[in-house]
Amino acid sequence: MTTTPFRLAAVAAATLFGGMFHNHLVKSVPGDGQTIAASPREVRLWFNERPEVPFTSVTILRADSSKVATIKGVATDDSLAVALPLAAPLPAGSYVVQWRTASSDGHAIRGRFGFTIAP
Repeated sequence: MTTTPFRLAAVAAATLFGGMFHNHLVKSVPGDGQTIAASPREVRLWFNERPEVPFTSVTILRADSSKVATIKGVATDDSLAVALPLAAPLPAGSYVVQWRTASSDGHAIRGRFGFTIAP
């Protein structure tokens, strides 16, 4: 089999950039840095690739880093989104959401963002 310049370029690109294209968070509700008037009923996360819902969870922390809840994800109608329903309303204040999930390739990813509830 003859190696063409195109084939060499494709192999080089896959080698150089293959690790850069793992799943990542593209949107959340509440959004990062957002101030909302009332407690959300859920946290919803959207990814650039389909997340593995059974491996998706969030931990909600108060501004002082004390843990409020850890919530497991549930599937939504959108295969790129995961819903994380809150068991009880959150009081006014600032919160940090630490999330984690896995891609279909098994690669674990995690991140964090914050929001504030100010009625």
